[in-house]
Amino acid sequence: MRSIFITLLLFVTVYSQENLANYGISMKMLGDIGNSSLTIRSTEAEYSIKMHIQMDKSLSDVEHSYESYGKIEDGVYRPEKFVKYIREGDKEVTSYYIFDYEKREVQKYTTTKEKKFLLFTLFSSDETVVTEAFELITDFTANDTLTTFLNAETLLNGRSEMAVNSVGFRKNERNISLYREAGEYRLSIVDKDADDDYSIIVSIAPDGLVSKIMIQEYTVLGTINVARN
Repeated sequence: MRSIFITLLLFVTVYSQENLANYGISMKMLGDIGNSSLTIRSTEAEYSIKMHIQMDKSLSDVEHSYESYGKIEDGVYRPEKFVKYIREGDKEVTSYYIFDYEKREVQKYTTTKEKKFLLFTLFSSDETVVTEAFELITDFTANDTLTTFLNAETLLNGRSEMAVNSVGFRKNERNISLYREAGEYRLSIVDKDADDDYSIIVSIAPDGLVSKIMIQEYTVLGTINVARN
C-alpha cells in the first residue's frame, strides 16, 4: 500500500478561518479500510493544515499524518514547513521540509525509528534503531503535497494541464502532472525509478472541501475510494 496516496484528502480550497472534514476510505474488494480527518485554519496572512489517517481494517496497521504551515500571499499558499509522518507497523518515518525562499532551496530532515529483533548468544531482545538523514533539495519548489491542489488554479493559470514541482508526494517526489477536467482535478504521478504509476481524480464540493477522491493504482489493489462523511 502506497504511503502517500491518502494525502490527497487534503486537496481543498478554503476561504474561511477554519474547516473540518472527515472521510471514509474503502476498496471494492475489502470494504472499509480506514478513515481520515482534516483541519484547515487560516487568516488573511497565514494558514495551517493538519490531517490524520488511520488504516487498520483489512490491511496492515498504518498511520499517517501530514502538516503544512506557511503564509498566504495574494491568495497563494506559500509553505514554510511541511511535516510528513508515516508509521507502518513498528517502523516510523518523520520528515521535515523547511522552505528557504531567499536561497531557493528546501532542506529535508528525516528521522527513522524501527524496532529490530536482535538475537544474541544467550538471549534475544527488541531494540529501537534510530537513523537520521539530511537532503538539500536545490530544485526549488514553493509547493508541498498539501498546497499543490490549494494552488491548483494559480499553477494552471488558464491551462488545462502542466508539470508540477512539489515535495512530499513520493520517494522521488517531483515527477507530477496536474490536469483540470470538467471541474475536477486529476493528478498523475510516475515513479522515476520504476514503471509504477497511478492517477488521482479529486472532486471539489461547493463549500470548497473535497467531496470524493478516486485513486487508480495499476496494481492488484485496484481502485481506492475516499468519500467525505
